Amino acid sequence: MKIAGILWDYDGTIVDSARKNMSVTIDVLRYFDEKIDEHLPEALQSYEKYQEANYRYKNWKDMYAACCGFAPDEIEAAGKLWSPCQKKNTVIPDMFEGLPEVFKRLSGVKMGICSQNSSDSIRDVLTHYGALDYFGYIVGHDDVPFDRQKPDPEGFLTCLKGLDLRGDEGLLLYIGDHSEDVVFGKNAGSRLNGEGINAEVRAVTVGSYAGSREDWRLQPDYTAGNASELLAVFESILKKS
Repeated sequence: MKIAGILWDYDGTIVDSARKNMSVTIDVLRYFDEKIDEHLPEALQSYEKYQEANYRYKNWKDMYAACCGFAPDEIEAAGKLWSPCQKKNTVIPDMFEGLPEVFKRLSGVKMGICSQNSSDSIRDVLTHYGALDYFGYIVGHDDVPFDRQKPDPEGFLTCLKGLDLRGDEGLLLYIGDHSEDVVFGKNAGSRLNGEGINAEVRAVTVGSYAGSREDWRLQPDYTAGNASELLAVFESILKKS
């Protein structure tokens, strides 16, 4: 089966944005507590602790609830503050080594991004690295209703529409670094199939996950530790088409 489309996660998959996201999160929390710098939650005290929390919880909302003690209304308010705070932060996160070559190799395949980051910020970073043109459509936090964020498949279906894909033209891949990225891809496949579309969505997990994947509720179809291994996954799939 040919690859009809590849949808990517952004944070932790295309760029290492953990340090920037830590800084933006602290700025967000400052709206709720002006003295937050004096008693930072443990998850925000170091890169390592932030990454541990990031992969421990299903999504940022769960992390805010568990690590910051936020109530549901505070979490929703924090979500609305994320993009404005991020726009004030001009740090450009590092793109993972080798990905530009991967993007170039896949330039004939329709590609998009589904992320809980700001789509404007994603575009700015991809433009900085000369990689924006590889992606035909980008769906960010602001483009999906608050109650339909990942792993709800709304963003995936929105991205497919933006790429002018029905979902049954061939294999669809979703690439991410988190357990919930696998759930997101699988949810999208189930939603499409439930709508009578003969879609096949496979999940690819990339990166060195900080822990064992054995406790993930759903397992990826493919794994890759770095860009070279990811390219090998694509080559393997393309040879079978």
